[in-house]
Amino acid sequence: MTNRQGLIAAFMLAVILGALLLVVPDVHAQNVASQKAAFGNNTTEILSPFVNRPALSGQIKTSGVGDVLIGFSMECALWTATSNTVTKGGTKSTSTSSSRAAVNVTVKVDGDIAEPGQVVYCDRLQQVDLTFSSLTEVVTDQITLDIFLQTKNANHFNFYYLNPGSDVNTVEVFVDSVVEGTDSPIVLANTRAVVGRRTLTIEEYNNP
Repeated sequence: MTNRQGLIAAFMLAVILGALLLVVPDVHAQNVASQKAAFGNNTTEILSPFVNRPALSGQIKTSGVGDVLIGFSMECALWTATSNTVTKGGTKSTSTSSSRAAVNVTVKVDGDIAEPGQVVYCDRLQQVDLTFSSLTEVVTDQITLDIFLQTKNANHFNFYYLNPGSDVNTVEVFVDSVVEGTDSPIVLANTRAVVGRRTLTIEEYNNP
């Protein structure tokens, strides 16, 4: 075989292989569950009290054949305080003090509440019972106990909304605070709920 014949044979082989590649199906082309996604974040703190307060929002254009999965993460800070004062005057004296702080989250898609509804992201009840007893009968013995707790952590929850249709959908996240406690200046001044950094992810899923 001459060099010219060898070149012609190699060219013909390349043409045949190229034609085969055009007709062979792509085995990697499969349906992908997640079709579209949107992201958002905010770092501005939200201080209690707040009711139905917008925390974050985003939009996603859905195809009409899937559901919407919404992931919301946020930092949640809680302050709780108790203050107990008891005085002994010949009988046993008891004092009870309590405070509670919490943050709840609700997600809405085009104004409709996404499943599973309102979710608790953080909640703490602090209660202290103090009993004071002494041998003296003079009303001069007194004890005061003040306790303050401050914590901060990040939590995540997945919400979902079924069959949004083919449209541009608006997703909104709302937060509610719970702040309550014994009628005491120390307790009321030092019981608080705070929403910190937060992120929002929105995806369309073909849920089988």
